[in-house]
Amino acid sequence: MIEKKRDFPREIIVLKTILRRFSLNPQLQSELESKLSRKLAGYKGEKELDYHLSQFDHTGFYILHDLRIPHNNTYFQIDSLLISNTFILVIDSKNYVGTLDFNPEFNYLLQTLNGIERVYPDPILQTRTQASQLKSFLIKNHFSPPTIEYLVSISNSQAIIRNPGNSQEVRMRVFKTPAVAYKIQSFDDKYHNQVLSTKEIKKITKLLLKSHEPYIPDILSMNLPMDQIHKGVQCPECRRIGMEKIHGNWICKKCGHLSKDAHIDALRDFFIIYGPAITSRQFSDFLNIPSIHQAKRLLSSMELDSIGTKKGRVYKPGKSFPLWD
Repeated sequence: MIEKKRDFPREIIVLKTILRRFSLNPQLQSELESKLSRKLAGYKGEKELDYHLSQFDHTGFYILHDLRIPHNNTYFQIDSLLISNTFILVIDSKNYVGTLDFNPEFNYLLQTLNGIERVYPDPILQTRTQASQLKSFLIKNHFSPPTIEYLVSISNSQAIIRNPGNSQEVRMRVFKTPAVAYKIQSFDDKYHNQVLSTKEIKKITKLLLKSHEPYIPDILSMNLPMDQIHKGVQCPECRRIGMEKIHGNWICKKCGHLSKDAHIDALRDFFIIYGPAITSRQFSDFLNIPSIHQAKRLLSSMELDSIGTKKGRVYKPGKSFPLWD
């Protein structure tokens, strides 16, 4: 059963917000656009893995997607984790394109695309490290885990996987995503002795869910030009920033689109950039609302959490305003 679905990456939301709201120099603009493209491709590959995992009979498995667990003053991440009574399986998803030469002897992956070679860290070593960190984490929390296996899933259907050293490790650990059920079955056939009771699996699952901390980039550490922010309400239709509030509607002067609630996304942008707290004056300034009283009425209408009174009131996102959904 699936105990944790994959969340949309918060890093992607942050990158999109930055690219939408900041005037950046060409180099930084290019770097962030490239990073966003890689993150979107990675997420696409992870969702492909999710689909194929959902197609096989996972009775007897507890499945958790997208974990980030603190351990030994750092974090380890797992794309997909399967827990059974007899073994645990860590799967790392990669959405690389081109020709992929795995060289585990020297711990690197060589990608060749359009005649250009690029070296990446060895995904097999990365996933083995994740399995080792998970084992250490479980032991530290007083569990005796079964064997923890690990796999590398290549999700891009056009990628060519090569094993120039004829490595058994590559043959065993690396596969194209549609074959995931057969890879899992090979481990299911290999391990027969029950090590974890269902009760223990539930305890481990609960621990992992409680420990999970999604990654959120620290905008303040990114050296962004904080004085070059595009303030205002973005039109949901043409994407221009600068809608005006007239007679209860937000109106786009460029395309004429009307919206009752376009201010909600603008508030979400503010929270992502500046942190999850805002005053009515800050709201008025960021959305270019001329009346602070109108700004206060809008904030009050969104059922935000608030502390303080009158001019000192601060609004924060709560259950009625999920920041990352």
